[in-house]
Amino acid sequence: MFGQIFVFIIGVFGLVMGLIEGDYLWAFAGLIMVLSGIQLIYKVKTGKNIWDKEST
Repeated sequence: MFGQIFVFIIGVFGLVMGLIEGDYLWAFAGLIMVLSGIQLIYKVKTGKNIWDKEST
Protein backbone atom coordinates (compact mmCIF):
# COMPACT_ATOMS: atom_id res chain seq x y z
CA MET A 1 0.00 0.00 0.00
CA PHE A 2 2.91 2.33 0.69
CA GLY A 3 4.09 2.00 -2.90
CA GLN A 4 0.74 3.08 -4.29
CA ILE A 5 0.54 6.08 -1.97
CA PHE A 6 4.16 6.98 -2.81
CA VAL A 7 3.37 6.99 -6.55
CA PHE A 8 0.37 9.24 -5.88
CA ILE A 9 2.37 11.70 -3.72
CA ILE A 10 5.26 11.93 -6.20
CA GLY A 11 2.73 12.43 -9.01
CA VAL A 12 1.04 15.32 -7.19
CA PHE A 13 4.45 16.85 -6.49
CA GLY A 14 5.47 16.52 -10.15
CA LEU A 15 2.18 17.98 -11.35
CA VAL A 16 2.39 21.00 -9.05
CA MET A 17 6.07 21.68 -9.71
CA GLY A 18 5.57 21.31 -13.46
CA LEU A 19 2.74 23.84 -13.42
CA ILE A 20 4.67 26.28 -11.22
CA GLU A 21 7.82 26.10 -13.36
CA GLY A 22 5.91 26.15 -16.65
CA ASP A 23 7.23 22.74 -17.72
CA TYR A 24 4.06 21.20 -19.08
CA LEU A 25 5.70 17.91 -20.07
CA TRP A 26 6.68 17.38 -16.43
CA ALA A 27 3.16 18.41 -15.35
CA PHE A 28 1.65 15.91 -17.80
CA ALA A 29 3.88 13.14 -16.46
CA GLY A 30 2.78 14.09 -12.92
CA LEU A 31 -0.87 13.94 -13.98
CA ILE A 32 -0.38 10.44 -15.41
CA MET A 33 1.27 9.36 -12.17
CA VAL A 34 -1.61 10.80 -10.11
CA LEU A 35 -4.18 8.97 -12.21
CA SER A 36 -2.28 5.69 -12.03
CA GLY A 37 -1.87 6.14 -8.27
CA ILE A 38 -5.61 6.64 -7.88
CA GLN A 39 -6.23 3.49 -9.95
CA LEU A 40 -3.76 1.46 -7.87
CA ILE A 41 -5.21 2.61 -4.55
CA TYR A 42 -8.77 1.92 -5.75
CA LYS A 43 -7.78 -1.55 -6.95
CA VAL A 44 -6.12 -2.39 -3.62
CA LYS A 45 -9.14 -1.18 -1.64
CA THR A 46 -11.92 -2.74 -3.75
CA GLY A 47 -10.22 -5.51 -5.73
CA LYS A 48 -11.57 -4.27 -9.08
CA ASN A 49 -10.63 -1.71 -11.71
CA ILE A 50 -12.22 1.74 -11.91
CA TRP A 51 -13.43 1.16 -15.46
CA ASP A 52 -15.08 -2.21 -14.73
CA LYS A 53 -18.78 -2.05 -15.48
CA GLU A 54 -21.17 -3.37 -12.88
CA SER A 55 -23.16 -6.33 -14.11
CA THR A 56 -26.92 -5.78 -14.05
